[in-house]
Amino acid sequence: MTLKRLIMIILWILSLVGISFYGGPVSYGFFAAVTAVPVVSLLYVLLVLWRFKIYQDLDRSRVVADTVSKFYITLQNEDFFTYAGVRVLFYSPFSEVNGMDDSTEYELAPFSGIKKETSLICKYRGEYEVGIKSIIVRDYFDLFRITYRNREPFRVNVLPRIVTPEALHTIDLMDTTAVETRLNATDPDVLVRDHMPEDGIRMINWKVSAGHGKLMVRNYIGEEKQGISVIMDSARYSNAPTDYLPVEDQISECVIALTMYFIENNTPVEVRSYSGRNESHLIKDMADFNSFYTYLSGFRFAKDNTSDKLCAGLSSDHVLYSSKLVIMVLHEMGQQAQLLTADLERNAVSSIIYLITDDASEADKANGLTHTKAFVIPPETDICEVL
Repeated sequence: MTLKRLIMIILWILSLVGISFYGGPVSYGFFAAVTAVPVVSLLYVLLVLWRFKIYQDLDRSRVVADTVSKFYITLQNEDFFTYAGVRVLFYSPFSEVNGMDDSTEYELAPFSGIKKETSLICKYRGEYEVGIKSIIVRDYFDLFRITYRNREPFRVNVLPRIVTPEALHTIDLMDTTAVETRLNATDPDVLVRDHMPEDGIRMINWKVSAGHGKLMVRNYIGEEKQGISVIMDSARYSNAPTDYLPVEDQISECVIALTMYFIENNTPVEVRSYSGRNESHLIKDMADFNSFYTYLSGFRFAKDNTSDKLCAGLSSDHVLYSSKLVIMVLHEMGQQAQLLTADLERNAVSSIIYLITDDASEADKANGLTHTKAFVIPPETDICEVL
């Protein structure tokens, strides 16, 4: 294109020299033609951009991350003149369109169109634009190429992928149970917590309560634990989709994988999240899971839903401290998460922390705790391979 423009400039200069030194109808005609070509070419490209039609459609209303969907694309010319050269460019960071190459240039005859049946794969859970991002139109002489953003982008709400790991290599429930059974339920009640309305009077430690100035209850280090608790980070840590979509997708998949595993092993699991307030979902069977999956599919991560707010609200959750195991799925180990983990440790509750990040140093913040293990999971890793 640069060479053709250079040739056109040289021809225009020669035509200008011709009319300046020689004159005559031939020189003036040549000058007029060379001057008109780029003007007409530019107007042609602008007209094609204005009139060009794009139609996109999916074969389903629900799109699940990392699954193939049929995607239909139609490039339509509804005018009486030919579109000399049209290319389409796709949204590439979050989705893939197979069966249509964005390097291919199409020529559309008058009142004709090209319909392509392709396949669409959305990589991440969330809401974003897919398909054709922009079009490139050129003129007949290839003097101008203008890229124009698609005026009607195709936006989809992608649901999280349901994964069911055959085993959890990072969790050994037998070891967790063994830790509890080694403890004696008649041990002195050296561990205490704040009094809750549902606590009986016999559980109150009056001596410690007097020292704290508020009611404190016995928290027997040997009391039997019940169920699994999963804490799901609900915060959006960036404004850039390229940063937050992979993290949110991996957090969702991790929580789903854990939930599915425990359901299949007949272990109830309670998932806690934050959306303006602490929310809890008890999942005991597939009916409960389906309800939770619907909730998670529509859940919106937000900057205000910080892990500090979530963990701070859980510090007085009596059910959490009666869990057999607490699993945290976080993007980073915030201050309140560290305090909550340490408090669970003091109450003999085992914890597993999955940190969805590329920063391996985040796991160091959980060091020094006997019943706590921390694992770093990069956002782009297959969740079933690392759990």
